[in-house]
Amino acid sequence: MASVNLLDTKTVNLNDVLGNGKIYRVPQFQRDYSWGQDNWEDLWNDISIVKATGSPHYMGSVVLQNDGSKQYLIIDGQQRFTTLSILTLAFIARIQKLSNDGIDVEANKERADILMRQYIGQKDPASLRYSSKIFLNENNDGFYQQRLLTFKQPINVSKLSDFEKLMWEAYIFFQKNIEKDFKTQSGEDLANILNKIIGDLLMFIQITVEDELNAYTVFETLNSRGVDLTSTDLLKNFLFSLVAKSKTDLNQVKGQWKKIIDAIGLKDFPVFLRYYLQATKQMVTKESLFKVVKQYVKINSDVFDLLDHLETYAYIYVALSAPDDELWVVDKEIRNYVNALKIFRVTQWKPLAMVAFEKPPVAEFKKLIFSIVSISYRYNVIAKLQTNEMEKIYSKAAINLFKHEQPTPQAALNDIRGLYLDDEEFKNYFQIKQFKTSNSSDKKQLRYTLYKLEGQEGGHLYDFESDSGTIEHILPEGYPEIWKDIFSEDEYERNIYLLGNLTLLEPAKNNKEAADRDFEYKKTVYATSKYVLTNKIIFGSWTSNTVKQRQAHLAKLATAVWKI
Repeated sequence: MASVNLLDTKTVNLNDVLGNGKIYRVPQFQRDYSWGQDNWEDLWNDISIVKATGSPHYMGSVVLQNDGSKQYLIIDGQQRFTTLSILTLAFIARIQKLSNDGIDVEANKERADILMRQYIGQKDPASLRYSSKIFLNENNDGFYQQRLLTFKQPINVSKLSDFEKLMWEAYIFFQKNIEKDFKTQSGEDLANILNKIIGDLLMFIQITVEDELNAYTVFETLNSRGVDLTSTDLLKNFLFSLVAKSKTDLNQVKGQWKKIIDAIGLKDFPVFLRYYLQATKQMVTKESLFKVVKQYVKINSDVFDLLDHLETYAYIYVALSAPDDELWVVDKEIRNYVNALKIFRVTQWKPLAMVAFEKPPVAEFKKLIFSIVSISYRYNVIAKLQTNEMEKIYSKAAINLFKHEQPTPQAALNDIRGLYLDDEEFKNYFQIKQFKTSNSSDKKQLRYTLYKLEGQEGGHLYDFESDSGTIEHILPEGYPEIWKDIFSEDEYERNIYLLGNLTLLEPAKNNKEAADRDFEYKKTVYATSKYVLTNKIIFGSWTSNTVKQRQAHLAKLATAVWKI
């Protein structure tokens, strides 16, 4: 079988990147220039260190797509490319100023021309304008070509768009720092700093791919900051390119895309898109997302169909992560179920819930969500089983529900029932469950658990988020001396975070009355508590065996609380 060259990787410096007549283009619909003061300062500090040490500095990886004839699309790295180009222009402007001020006039003029050709582009013999080596996106390129490359100050800076202001402010920032740090430097010195220090010693890992699919694959396997954001850009570029021939279609798609991104957020969009596909099409891994999109979206009508569906599901997807969303105002029970799932830190159920919300009546949706809470509590919170199989089962159930014209939540429930631990298995896991109260996630899940058990034991449905109850460690967390004769150090470690050793107690009783006292005294405090779960701690002594007995009792309660 012939080998496939997915990508070409090599280490290059800035002079390598901008040399050899290469042309770079930012894809038309890539996001606008967004670097600000902190980014510029970091770059300037890096340059100062390189100048002082003479050692190379790594600027990260850039991903280019070979577009033929020495032309490349900047898939990842446009912010650095744009900023370094602006930095270069600031150096050239400083050398031109020296010439204009009568300092080594001809030599500095020639230096500026050479540097323009080396870093910016060739001068057109007819218009006498420089033909750029870098072309920015549809919003940024006009300002870059017409103002920055020609060293023309904007007529009214206050009227510039946000990204134009950032580009202009970057240019002014570098001009000021060159003036401050290199004020006494000659044109020759400045040219050497740009060419020999910045050009030679700023290093990149250059990754060149042959097509969009490979570019996306590289994104999903690179372990670097901003990958999700860039993969969203790549998906957007692909969708926009399919409708770009029609200005009307493009404007409509842009508007719809903005609505979806405003609802979901740039960073979370790939997750949302993957869940949509898993809810309606097929199982999708993060790495195969772009490939699957291209499989279903081939012509402009497919783009509109996809965006229509994404817009429909966007708001329910957001609400499924937000218990206080206005969607749940009319039904407090659903709100509580969504809140529980958020506390469980489980997300694999969302594709099914997205489809279910659109299909049956709200009452049926509520039944399904309650069942998902019970499944998730047993499977994820208590047993902590692997989630790979879980994702496949939820996807299959969602697709079945999506395809049926007259779906029923019972059918969906049957599809996911395999995830439901039976009572005996659940009790076995529950009887060894620990909640580390030093961990904020565990602590939230513990409060939820104890309050639910309190409701089952005594019928008092206190709100676990608003009620003032605190978590009491019957065997104290501080392991005081009076307990060391009862629990060895090894027993203490095994029992301190077991659920059987944990209960609810009013703040004043926990902090002042019970605290680190012995068990006999604690029992008198527990007897006065409003929590039935705590009133019933009436053992003769508190040992490893009684912790185990109480946890077994709580396990029986739990099978009734989290039950389909």
